[in-house]
Amino acid sequence: MKKLILLTIILLLTGCSSYIELNDLVVINSIGIEQKDNKYTFYTSIVEEVDEETMKPKTKVLEVEGNSLNEIIDNLSNSLSKKIYISHLDLLLINDSIKSNELKEIINFFLNNNESREDFLVASSKDIKKTLEETKFKEINDLIEINQQETSQAIYTTMYDLIDNYYNNKPIYLTNLIYDEKLSINGLKVLKNNTYKEIENDKTIFINYLLNKVDTFKYSYNCRNNQYLYLNILRSNTYEFNKELIITNEIKIIRNDCNLNKDEIIKTFDIYLKDNLKKLTDKKLTIKNTIRGIYENN
Repeated sequence: MKKLILLTIILLLTGCSSYIELNDLVVINSIGIEQKDNKYTFYTSIVEEVDEETMKPKTKVLEVEGNSLNEIIDNLSNSLSKKIYISHLDLLLINDSIKSNELKEIINFFLNNNESREDFLVASSKDIKKTLEETKFKEINDLIEINQQETSQAIYTTMYDLIDNYYNNKPIYLTNLIYDEKLSINGLKVLKNNTYKEIENDKTIFINYLLNKVDTFKYSYNCRNNQYLYLNILRSNTYEFNKELIITNEIKIIRNDCNLNKDEIIKTFDIYLKDNLKKLTDKKLTIKNTIRGIYENN
């Protein structure tokens, strides 16, 4: 009965109408990859069975070593005597041991695998095995997605994003996960010029801003004691033209204790953005701010 339930779930999730022998199948929902002693260590969370009452899959983490990812998959398949099924992969974790060369092999592995999608989450974790053992992939995905939307302290980087940035020689930003009694986010990691650097939480909003991953955020400016300018940035957009980064914003004034006029408000926010963004890009910044709605100077 459990096997029948699992097979039904797999077919519904993938839309596959062809028959698959469940006894010959290993479903992988998350993978972790790191390099140790010139070999890859491959961690994978596999579905063992589905609980008949809750309909939730039960998983376990396997650890395999090999000289290449294809070799690891072949060895894993042989050791389990089953086909490795990765079309339902939702999460890939890597750490600082994965540099440009290793990243290229990982990208090629997924691009050359006909079953692989490119919409799964990619994140960074210092302790990959513990993170996979102690948390479910859905919890990790939800944690990053919610934090990106609500606090901009995370970034939901997919394999598609990673591939695009790698081949266009752009910095690769990943949410940095830590596990200390519970899973939490510790800023971002950026891979640039084959070196990883950490980005603290107070800088992550500007990374999301540059990458068009922020729909709205609030800005405050203290002009005098207990007197503030509050702005709601309704919509932002960035695009590149030659060596210029052009940024447009639509702004709504929430509070204007400072009695600034429109031009002064726009100038204040313009300076704030440039001071923070110029540390993250070497392109010339052109910022165009527009105040929407009724303007009240009070």
